[in-house]
Amino acid sequence: MTPIPAWVAPTIAISLGVIAVSLVALITVAAAMALGIRGKGRALTAQLTALTADAKAVSTRLRTEIESYADLSTDARTKLRGAMDTVERRLKDLDALAEVLQEEVEEAALSAATLLRTVRSSGKVFGAARRALKRRRAAEDAG
Repeated sequence: MTPIPAWVAPTIAISLGVIAVSLVALITVAAAMALGIRGKGRALTAQLTALTADAKAVSTRLRTEIESYADLSTDARTKLRGAMDTVERRLKDLDALAEVLQEEVEEAALSAATLLRTVRSSGKVFGAARRALKRRRAAEDAG
């Protein structure tokens, strides 16, 4: 076996020192980054908590508004249904009134026609009586 040269041991020692210093530097940088990430994580957590609270507030407000619109729609539908029932009742009343008025107009027209016929018949009777009277007077005056 050949002896190890004298320069190998110091080179190995220097190399191990450089590796150790590099590892210490790497660990230091990693720790600094971890602390920075941890701080940013806390800030991010705080922001997410605020965002979640805002989202809950908006959700609650939106739910309240939607329920209000649903209540308003229910009230409007109820009032509209009542108005439609009222209009329907009034239309039925108006239809009944129209039927009664039509019957009354028909009866009045029949009564008027009957009266007119009676007046004509009476006029013919009176006309015939007047003519007979005129003939009689003319006959008395001539005779």
